Amino acid sequence: MNFRYKLMQFLSGRYGIDRMFYLLFGISVVLAFVNCFLKLLALQLICYAVVVYAFFRVLSKNIQVRSAENRAVMGVFDGIVRKFKVARQRRADISHIYKKCPKCKAVLRLPRRKGKHSTVCPKCNNQFTVRVYKEIK
Repeated sequence: MNFRYKLMQFLSGRYGIDRMFYLLFGISVVLAFVNCFLKLLALQLICYAVVVYAFFRVLSKNIQVRSAENRAVMGVFDGIVRKFKVARQRRADISHIYKKCPKCKAVLRLPRRKGKHSTVCPKCNNQFTVRVYKEIK
């Protein structure tokens, strides 16, 4: 038997590479890069531990547990990434302001016009006033 067939036989039934593997491997690369300047043994050992854990996950046969780990970590990671994207989009949107409804805490996108305005929340029909200090130039 050739090496390729034996490798395919070994890897069948294993979990494989997922997004958490790429995240762990990226973390280990960043730690290794930082360790190039700091030269700390503890940081180097942490880097090795992250790589070993990433490859342990790839070769694991417990697919349900690894899949649940991936969903949990990626849910948190995607939530963080989503918050940064929303914040970047809000900063780029110069023609609108974003205010929270004081009653239901829904975020409203309102036109940027200088002055004091009253608005109605579309979710809870609460009427409240909004003050806009800067106008578009």
